[in-house]
Amino acid sequence: MNPQEEISLKTSEQVYRIKAVGAIITGALCVYLNKVMLLQEHITLMAGISLYVALSEGLAIIMKTDRNRTIRIGMGAFLFLWMLTWTLFNTLNVLSLLF
Repeated sequence: MNPQEEISLKTSEQVYRIKAVGAIITGALCVYLNKVMLLQEHITLMAGISLYVALSEGLAIIMKTDRNRTIRIGMGAFLFLWMLTWTLFNTLNVLSLLF
């Protein structure tokens, strides 16, 4: 492969990568909501699920793909990275260093 060739990703790969980054941001946001704004865990969990649905709907509109397919793409990766980030930041008390 020539290094000067343009590499283009399929729509599903773009959605997957955007959701992976979104999951890390969602995990950090959930820690913030729980520790700084003092929301209970179940409300923070609902906020994370709402962010997943909003991200999926937004990507379906932007990428012009089927809504149901966009929701299914990267669901496992999103949930894993979201919970990993949330648990890791909670355990390490990252926010105590910032605030």
